[in-house]
Amino acid sequence: MRKWKVSIMLMNEKLELKQRGRIYRIINSIFKCPYVLIAPALITCLVLTIYPLCFGAYLSVHKWDPLSGRKKFVGWDNFKYLIESEDFHKALTNTIIYMLVILFVGLALKVILGVFLNKRTPGHNLVQTVIFTPHIIASVSVSVIFMWLMDPAHGILNMALNAVGLPTSNWYLSKDTALMSVLIVAIWQSCGQGVLVVIAGLRSIPEYIYEAAKLDKSTPVKTFFKITIPLLSPTLLYMVVTTTASAFTSFDIVKMMTDGGPDNATNLIAYYVYQQGIMFMQYGRAMAAGVVLFVFTATLSAINFFVLDRKVYYQ
Repeated sequence: MRKWKVSIMLMNEKLELKQRGRIYRIINSIFKCPYVLIAPALITCLVLTIYPLCFGAYLSVHKWDPLSGRKKFVGWDNFKYLIESEDFHKALTNTIIYMLVILFVGLALKVILGVFLNKRTPGHNLVQTVIFTPHIIASVSVSVIFMWLMDPAHGILNMALNAVGLPTSNWYLSKDTALMSVLIVAIWQSCGQGVLVVIAGLRSIPEYIYEAAKLDKSTPVKTFFKITIPLLSPTLLYMVVTTTASAFTSFDIVKMMTDGGPDNATNLIAYYVYQQGIMFMQYGRAMAAGVVLFVFTATLSAINFFVLDRKVYYQ
């Protein structure tokens, strides 16, 4: 019976195509081709991703004068400059510290908040909406707000510290606390989106597993580490990969708050690329730094996938 229905549907489709004419049949056959359907996405990827990557790798071994358009092949000189540059070493160190803090502190905070907010009450839904708000605010606006809050002379944060008798801070104006200030802003802005991702992962865990844990008289702490974390591991893997990539490419908060200073205390690799390319007009060095950034990001992403994926539990 089922085969008859399928054959009848095919006959009706052929009859409809025949009635609509040859041009319609040609167009219909074109749009049924899967390669035609993926062509727009493939072309966009080639133009906006693959070509810039290849062109950047090409420029990394050249010295390019954009005014005259001349490109002089210099081999590995641009990479040699990076190896010998103290500014690049400082930017690389800052980026690694930035990534580790964002990854471990930020991820732990998102998981803890997600567990506490994983309830279906109007109050919790309101808090989830409010906590997501920073994610949709432009980074420029967030940076300006925190520059006002962290102002050493008139900022609210120092006023609050004074009120409780604690020492104040120069925040983003001191080389000792500038990177910490940028990290606070970055974690605060990304926290809301990460919390909602964690909540979505928690709600995909079957409820009967927790009910079985209660029957076994499992403590909340043991349930969290033995059930919640393992079953949340696919979500955590996704967050580790995306957080690592975004940390290595962070730029806007640093640009707005510190310009990489003071004394290169907040200079990250992405901002170093901007400095060399836009400020100093050294496009070859900028592209060499970009290649290093790409290699670091790709390597860490591959490690996360191949190493952490073995510890992921898929239901």
